[in-house]
Amino acid sequence: MTNRLLIAAAVVSLAAGQAHAATITGLFNTGTDANNVALVGGDGVADPHYTILSSTSPGFAGGAAVTFADSAYVANDADSRWVSVSANGNPGHNTTVYRTTFSLSGFDAASAQITGLWASDNNAEILLNGAATGFTLPAAGVSFFFLHAFTLSSGFVAGVNTLDFRVTDVGPPTALRVDSITGTANLAPPTGGVPEPSAWALMILGFGAAGAALRRRRARLVGLPA
Repeated sequence: MTNRLLIAAAVVSLAAGQAHAATITGLFNTGTDANNVALVGGDGVADPHYTILSSTSPGFAGGAAVTFADSAYVANDADSRWVSVSANGNPGHNTTVYRTTFSLSGFDAASAQITGLWASDNNAEILLNGAATGFTLPAAGVSFFFLHAFTLSSGFVAGVNTLDFRVTDVGPPTALRVDSITGTANLAPPTGGVPEPSAWALMILGFGAAGAALRRRRARLVGLPA
């Protein structure tokens, strides 16, 4: 029985380990390359990960966000850069939605969590798959003087997810910054599902009990001690 219990414990441990969180790939800071390193060059470098979903200023929707920074903003660093609709942050007095996407294929979407830092010129809000997350920044200057933390832990879906930053400018220039973005989620079980750890334990113990009963029956049939 001791060996059977050890086997059951090992199987339970293995099954439980399958629920450990893994890193969500495809999350990028603004103004970075494929390695999440700040893009090289001056203002106007196209961001490969953030597109302009919409803007109340005509001519920008569908294009890539481009690098731009004002001297009043919290400084760029090696991990992210400010982006805007244009190389000079103009025109202002508009509302622009910057979008990035990532996939949760192979993950349990219900267990996903994303954290990061952000700043904007001027007020802004974060939307996940088109729904408000409750994270906003006011129009006051504090929105671009510092990076502000956010954590998203619900609203994720299986497959492709959209992360939008809606920025409303009250006077040019306008810009967005996302830094230190990272995410985790549990790996999804294989097709057909994986039994819960408790079910594994019951199955192993059941098999062990059945085997013990069969050995006792055989022992009685041959006249040996059970």
